[in-house]
Amino acid sequence: MEPRSLIAELAEQTSPGRVVPLHVQIVHGRERGAQLRSFLLPPGGAQVIVTVHAPGLEAVDDLYQELHVLPGRDSDVLLFRLKALDPGLHEVTVRVFRGGTFLGEVTSQISVRDGSVTRDGPQRHAPLDSMAFDPGEVTLQVLKEDGDGVFSFQLISETFYARERLDFRGGDPRKASEAIYAELRSAAKAAATNQGAGDISWLSDRLENHGVELWKSVVPQRIQNQFWEEVGKVSAFTVLGEHDIVPWELLYPLNDGYEGRGFLAEWLPMVRRVHGQERVRSLSLAGAAFVVPPGSPADAGDEVASLRACLGVTVSDAGVLSERAALTALIKRGHAGLLHFACHNAFTGTGSRVLMADGPFDPIDLASAAQLRTLRPHRPLVFFNACRSAGEIDWFGESLGWAPQFLTAGAGAFVGTLWPVRSRSALQFADTFYNQLVTHRQPLGKASLVARQTTRDLHGGDPTWLAYAVYGSPAATAHTITSRE
Repeated sequence: MEPRSLIAELAEQTSPGRVVPLHVQIVHGRERGAQLRSFLLPPGGAQVIVTVHAPGLEAVDDLYQELHVLPGRDSDVLLFRLKALDPGLHEVTVRVFRGGTFLGEVTSQISVRDGSVTRDGPQRHAPLDSMAFDPGEVTLQVLKEDGDGVFSFQLISETFYARERLDFRGGDPRKASEAIYAELRSAAKAAATNQGAGDISWLSDRLENHGVELWKSVVPQRIQNQFWEEVGKVSAFTVLGEHDIVPWELLYPLNDGYEGRGFLAEWLPMVRRVHGQERVRSLSLAGAAFVVPPGSPADAGDEVASLRACLGVTVSDAGVLSERAALTALIKRGHAGLLHFACHNAFTGTGSRVLMADGPFDPIDLASAAQLRTLRPHRPLVFFNACRSAGEIDWFGESLGWAPQFLTAGAGAFVGTLWPVRSRSALQFADTFYNQLVTHRQPLGKASLVARQTTRDLHGGDPTWLAYAVYGSPAATAHTITSRE
């Protein structure tokens, strides 16, 4: 059992046209990098995949290489050569995978200015809490490349696949997503009026066709073929990267010669991962706090009561919060356990907010917590059971929304909705999710899958079951007592 860390070394400044080396290594021991929890490697070692994302820089070599990690030894050093092009500050991200399981990442920056002398930068390191991987987990890494509407896709599994670039001719694909969200909002509202079976059948067909069109137009053909090659071995599916460009949960894989099995999120445990989100495999639910501001759905009280019964008496109860001041204070202190929102969430083109008793609570109110990572010591689970809570807005050129803000602050997992949901269906989803996660000890991915399937089957054409986006490790498990695991 050995502690390990990922190390990356990159020059911190250079001039345009220069080629600079990026050195990557996985080291063991406690002398360098962050002190990590121990993990087990098989006697013959383990093969990992290292990928590099360097927008604004030109790759001289392949940006993905394999590395063999042996017990008791530092790994070899990988060399990636990057050529500086345009002046500016550029970010370089190194990620490590074992099979299709994400292990960790580290980010460096390089400043490119005319006349600058190349100067070494500080050594960057990140913890690799575990080299364990989950057989059958597949990750789809989606990265925004240089150029408007250009993205790279890479399917990462036990098979090593190359990246594929896709140029969305119409520009940013979020425009198509917004059209889908608009129709789904109308569908959810229509479902609440208990329309007839004919209308429900039409809605199911329309959602399926949206999913098939997304699969065809967003996912490169070669990635589609790779997916079908892997599908018999896939046990969980993770989307890492540009998670809000399309509603990934609505992907409906369908190709000539292959039988459609439904939306990807209804037949596989499916989760998302944002940039900078660490791998957390154990979620502590030692405590619980509930956010229910004035004007919340009528079922909010039932939702809190049901959740308290599921968690049991061993979980400390921090009570129901209705004021922004109390909520922000709890987050700044580093809440340990579950933070559950049962409320309305207003989302427009200008932002997202929850109206608390003493004023609005916006994603920007998490900026300090995200910068200081106040939630990192306890890795809480945040469940935002509200309208469009996983959606994002642009804030000074960066992606800002509930999910990335809470995860950057240190949450171990986040569950939110992509469009308005029906409160009765939302209650059903939450009940099933917690019952699976806490009572039946199912991992995060499986708990969310069962919750989707149960809600789908009970409420006909209501699309609420597809609205949930789950961020975290699909294999993460929850415990209701303090653990050192």
